[in-house]
Amino acid sequence: MFKKDSLYKNISILISGTVIAQLIPIAIQPILKRIFTPEDFGVFDIYLKILGILFVIFALKYDMGVVLPKNRVKAQALLIISMLFAVLFTAISFLIVLIFNEQILNALSIGSEYSFILYLLPFSTLFFSLYNSINYLLIRDKKFVASSVNKVSRRGIEGAVQVGMGVGVASSLKSYGLFIGDLLGNVAYFVSAYFQSFRGLKFDKRLLSYSFLKNIAKEYSDLPKYNLIPELLNSFFSASLTFIVLAKFSIVDVGYLEATQRLLAVPSAFISVSLGQVILQRVSENVGNRIKIIPDLRMLVVIMFAITIAFTLFVLFLGPWSFALFLGDTFETSGIYAQYLIIYFAVSFMVSAFGQVLIALKEFKANAIWQVSKFFLIYSLVFFSFDSIRSFLLIYSAIGTVVYFIYAVIIFIKARKYDASI
Repeated sequence: MFKKDSLYKNISILISGTVIAQLIPIAIQPILKRIFTPEDFGVFDIYLKILGILFVIFALKYDMGVVLPKNRVKAQALLIISMLFAVLFTAISFLIVLIFNEQILNALSIGSEYSFILYLLPFSTLFFSLYNSINYLLIRDKKFVASSVNKVSRRGIEGAVQVGMGVGVASSLKSYGLFIGDLLGNVAYFVSAYFQSFRGLKFDKRLLSYSFLKNIAKEYSDLPKYNLIPELLNSFFSASLTFIVLAKFSIVDVGYLEATQRLLAVPSAFISVSLGQVILQRVSENVGNRIKIIPDLRMLVVIMFAITIAFTLFVLFLGPWSFALFLGDTFETSGIYAQYLIIYFAVSFMVSAFGQVLIALKEFKANAIWQVSKFFLIYSLVFFSFDSIRSFLLIYSAIGTVVYFIYAVIIFIKARKYDASI
């Protein structure tokens, strides 16, 4: 039986690194909001949402499998497979940009002055994908300190470049700062993870064999088969607020919502993502050793619930005031939008980390069905008219909240079923 203190230690290491990493962009947000316009942030939000969608495609979800096999060579094979696919899709996406640049800009309602972002996207996604694949190997090997250090290095470089370009270059080039910072941050992410993962690593010659890699890809074909489309739909779901508002309102509203989403996602960035990584590693290990998982999950639920309640009450009562104080009076609107969205963000923050339980249990079908249903429910809002953006946000939040409550029920049922089988 695993000691609980090791679980606490792993969580505290990842959360500590994540907190330090996220304090950097939070600290510079007031500076950035005074350097760049809401329109700049609106385009940057669209850029990040597209990056998130491409990221799902690039590795075909084979990266998720690195933590699953007991055999280390198989884990390394899955890492190589995911990285090869990432390089392949980078070339394909860059070719698409070269051919359809103007059409893509028109479809996104983005001005030609921002055309450079389309050429940065494939490479930023590539380095983020490569890092993410390697990070799963770090988590598998319980190198939580290394994983945390990588996050800090990424955010430090990203923030320095964004501020530096915002105040130190010609006004015609200033808007490049947000995007170049993201690209260089992802490059730093990958470089740091590479050296921490492969230093002193013994290389198995089978990893150079096409037939061996092909067999491993086939053995773990359930990863793309049951996760690629659902995760792609999930990325579109994550981008839904941006895309629907862009379609029905304006790029300036997208800019205000960028600030809303960024700050409401702070607890998720601090805790949920790191906790999800620990849950995936912990539950996978417990499943491999036929150990019950609900006792560990019950303790984590209590921690997450307490944090969620505190954050929700703060935003409901002090949202507009805190946004105006932190980002400037211009972004008080972002705080008002936050009040409409906080319940949904709070519930999704708490539940999403535990979604890794379904991956560890290899309940890919259940996860896929939920992801597909969530996508169609939220995008059904495209077919309705709204009196104002506030009425839209209220309905959006209500649907999202219900969807994640259902997800929590699915996770609990599958976890209880597994424990009962032991």
